[in-house]
Amino acid sequence: MDTKWRKSEEARPEEEMDTLGIYNGIAEDGHTGEHTNEHTDEALPESAAEPGTEALETDQGQENTQLGLAAKLHDDVTPPSEDTGETQRLGERKYLHDVSVTASPKPRKSRPFAAWLCFVLGMTLISLCTVGAFVGLVWSQGNWESMKSLVTDYKSSLPFKARTSRYFSALFYYITSLTSDIEPGSQSDPASDAENHVLRHSLLDNEGENLKYFAIEIGSGLTIANIDGNLSSVIGEDNMPILPPGYDYCWYFDGKEVWVFDHGKPVDIRRLDSGYRGLVPDPVTDWVRRSGNPDDLASIRVLLAVKNVLVPNPYGYSDYYYEQRTLAIAGRLYFGVLAAGVLMFAYGVIKRRDKHIFDRKLAAWSGRLWFEVKVFLSLLVALVAYGVPYASWDWYPYVHWWSWLPIPVLISAGILLFALFWFYMMLADLIINRKRFFSHNSVNSLLTLYRNYEKKYPWQKMMLSRVYALIIAEAVLCLLAVIFILGFFGGSALLALLSLLLVALGVFLLYRYLRRYSETVNDLGRLVDHIRRIKDGDMETKLLVAADSDIHEAAQNLNTIQEGMSRAVREKLKSERMKVDLITNVSHDLKTPLTSIVSYVELLAKEEGLPPNARDYVAILAQKTERLRHLIQDLFDLAKATSDNIVLDLNKLDLARLINQALADMQESIEDSGLAFRVKLPDEPVYIVSDGAKLSRVLQNLISNTLKYSLLGSRVFIDLEVQGKEALVTIKNTANYEMDFDEEEILERFVRGDRSRSTEGSGLGLSIAKSFTEACGGRFAIKIDGDQFKVELRFQLAG
Repeated sequence: MDTKWRKSEEARPEEEMDTLGIYNGIAEDGHTGEHTNEHTDEALPESAAEPGTEALETDQGQENTQLGLAAKLHDDVTPPSEDTGETQRLGERKYLHDVSVTASPKPRKSRPFAAWLCFVLGMTLISLCTVGAFVGLVWSQGNWESMKSLVTDYKSSLPFKARTSRYFSALFYYITSLTSDIEPGSQSDPASDAENHVLRHSLLDNEGENLKYFAIEIGSGLTIANIDGNLSSVIGEDNMPILPPGYDYCWYFDGKEVWVFDHGKPVDIRRLDSGYRGLVPDPVTDWVRRSGNPDDLASIRVLLAVKNVLVPNPYGYSDYYYEQRTLAIAGRLYFGVLAAGVLMFAYGVIKRRDKHIFDRKLAAWSGRLWFEVKVFLSLLVALVAYGVPYASWDWYPYVHWWSWLPIPVLISAGILLFALFWFYMMLADLIINRKRFFSHNSVNSLLTLYRNYEKKYPWQKMMLSRVYALIIAEAVLCLLAVIFILGFFGGSALLALLSLLLVALGVFLLYRYLRRYSETVNDLGRLVDHIRRIKDGDMETKLLVAADSDIHEAAQNLNTIQEGMSRAVREKLKSERMKVDLITNVSHDLKTPLTSIVSYVELLAKEEGLPPNARDYVAILAQKTERLRHLIQDLFDLAKATSDNIVLDLNKLDLARLINQALADMQESIEDSGLAFRVKLPDEPVYIVSDGAKLSRVLQNLISNTLKYSLLGSRVFIDLEVQGKEALVTIKNTANYEMDFDEEEILERFVRGDRSRSTEGSGLGLSIAKSFTEACGGRFAIKIDGDQFKVELRFQLAG
């Protein structure tokens, strides 16, 4: 069982969109259309969406349970406070929100929030991991080796290679500075920084057993090393390094170039996929730049070896060891966070219906903010999200980054998390509220207040006051603009800017007025068209205009009148149907005893030896019985003509010939009437498609009326003519009584022209003639001019 509330807002149109799979629930639920109950297929009334009302379709035996559950649901899904019985703007979409209600216990209120929180956190974690990977790639200048640092062996990672390059460069430049002619530590010595690193911070010695180094100038014998032994024990006869046991990785300078050995084998550092691009220094080129003589490096040997298994240094802080441990933890943490983000995101997508409920709550809250406030806060959030993370990294030193890394990371993550939440809320607001996201602003709010103020006055005065207000506002703005322009010529640029703003404001006010005026004109046109539809008999279509339309009250009143007319028509049709049923039943019940009466009257008339007075009585009985028989037959004909089950035998027939036949059938009555008949028929056949028997009955009824109600000695005119694509039959006579009735009244059933009822007749003849004529596809009309009574029959000519 479903409870469906219609959520209509001032500027909502139509639409429904699904952004990156985030709002599948919105796209599924946010369709447009009428509210229907799934059990009865009937449209729910508009009032079902009013605040505080639950539109429920309850199953038998579950009504109390369902009503109770729907009342609780009111806390989670709040209907809008506006009048949702009207569309807010013609052509703008309406939004539906479906909440499934069953007899099972209602889901906890925390479920929508949990689904939303998982979705947002999952999306945030995935975004942070993606951004982190992208930032790492940018900082490494597009080196994909940096992306492998979290999953590969530490000695194959980019941070390890970069740190080894730093140690090797410091050691190399230190040994070269001691053997060069440049005084160490001087301002012109480029090795001063490297020397200070080595001497002051003891970076190499802090590594302990993890790092073995050996640097020597062969000519002077100057040696810097933590490896026991002389040159021959470190450098072999082939000028290649001899590594200590447990050390398979090293960097080595042989006096000409730098070599990298991994597992005792040289690495081709020139390959693009080696991972050493931009990390291995070029000592010869740099030395030439400094001293200009590359031969001075021929006696320099530098060796830097890293232990196979890194261990902590009990006497110092080993960057190698702690960086290895940090990267291992960071790798597990990165993929753990990414996996958690994917799982939470998947849960949020699966529970998107619950999440959609909380999305609407967020959109309802943010929808109360003006558009200008949203823009200002969004810019502020974007500025903070852009600037604060960079500033937090600058507050800390660059050494031992793993010791202070969590602090700026937490600051940056918190700011980015809030920024993502804010922009997610803005996106939800935009998708759910749609046009209202932009239309709910300070200008429209002020205009709404002004319109509410206008409604206190009559409609005519309201429209005039709007024009007067526009004229006054434009005049004031023009005056101020002229004053500011004169001030600009006096040397004030600010006044010129203010004048431009005033001109823009004036143009905007004029645009808003013209747009409002255009909407009003369109609504008035729709009102006129709707009145025409009502005139044509359309009692079902309602006139729907925006709640803030200038003719909203008039449209509501017209709809109310239309509903009243529709009810009256239905009651009238119901009453007519009841009359027809009554006539049919009564006629049928009277026919059987009437047959018996007619039979017995005929037997009495045939009896011999009846006294004269008895025969007079029998004659009167026969006369009245015949009249009663005609009355019952008329009732049958009327019931048949007004029912939907009348059977027609439509054929192509000559209308002129049919008139002649009807006159011939009643020739004896016409001669006895004392009336002069003037018949005017065309020489050519006039073909129509109709039921000959029923149309003949119509003509006989009309001719019989002329015989009964025409002035003695007067003339009766019967004409047949062709007018365009129609055949017109006219029967005109002069009445023998005063006709104090109108055309519509005489066509009603049981209404007789002779109110004295001094003549025979049932008052059904014209009603039957009209019904049969219309059933045969024609039109029946009566015109009265003084004592002249005229009947017109119109039929379409046969093709």
